[in-house]
Amino acid sequence: MKLSPFLKLCVAASAFAAGAPHANHPVYVEGNCPTAPTTGLVAPGTCGDYDGDGRVGVAEDNDGVDRVFGTIGAALAAPGVNQNGRVIIVTSGIFAEVVTITTTTGNVTLEAVPGVEANIDAVLQGDPGNVARQLRPGIIVDAAENTRVTLRNLVSRNWTVGIAVMGSSHVTIENCRVENNLNYGIQATGSSQVKIDMCSVTANGFRSDGATGALDGPANAAPGGGIDFDENSRGAVYRSNVSGNLDAGISGRRVIQRDNYLFDNKGDPQ
Repeated sequence: MKLSPFLKLCVAASAFAAGAPHANHPVYVEGNCPTAPTTGLVAPGTCGDYDGDGRVGVAEDNDGVDRVFGTIGAALAAPGVNQNGRVIIVTSGIFAEVVTITTTTGNVTLEAVPGVEANIDAVLQGDPGNVARQLRPGIIVDAAENTRVTLRNLVSRNWTVGIAVMGSSHVTIENCRVENNLNYGIQATGSSQVKIDMCSVTANGFRSDGATGALDGPANAAPGGGIDFDENSRGAVYRSNVSGNLDAGISGRRVIQRDNYLFDNKGDPQ
């Protein structure tokens, strides 16, 4: 029997999930495109519609017939993984939404399939929410100490902080691109512990306002750093490119660094 691309992905993802015993009932997130109608109804198979039902975005969230979602927030909530499981982004798109992970009883993995451009972006052309989103962090992790969160193959752009890790969270960030955010690319606070591996954290502190085209930074950057470990947080940064940031590339008192490329950040060795 010949399988559709969607069924092939389900089989492959199920097999991959078997190697991750912490994960619980993985769900899928479709992409989208800037030209999608506000109703979320498109020609089947277009505009990121991976399962071919002609729905994207919120329309896909509300179809009630499968484990495929159109927004990351709905996939993380109930009836998605309910902050306990694996969310897999399967087609490219701009996800103009604040992503919040607050698991207290399980582990959460949020990742894109390799080759998929999962752009978590404060700015979506013509969207009335652009200004409000640019005043917030893009990905917020505030999870319980006895849980683990993994972020993999994601892009976070045009926020105040690209990825903000708070409280007692334990987070692994792998192969992510964090760029053009105003205050920090990645910031850890509280007593959080964060491992960053094979990431690119660039051009933070120089963000342009997507609504007006005016430059938000560096005059408004606070301070425009790449990766910051503040308060009692601890971290490890491996094999990452941290460059072109307005302020320090990597800052903090308790940080392990190995095999990183730092260039054109404030205070870098010349």
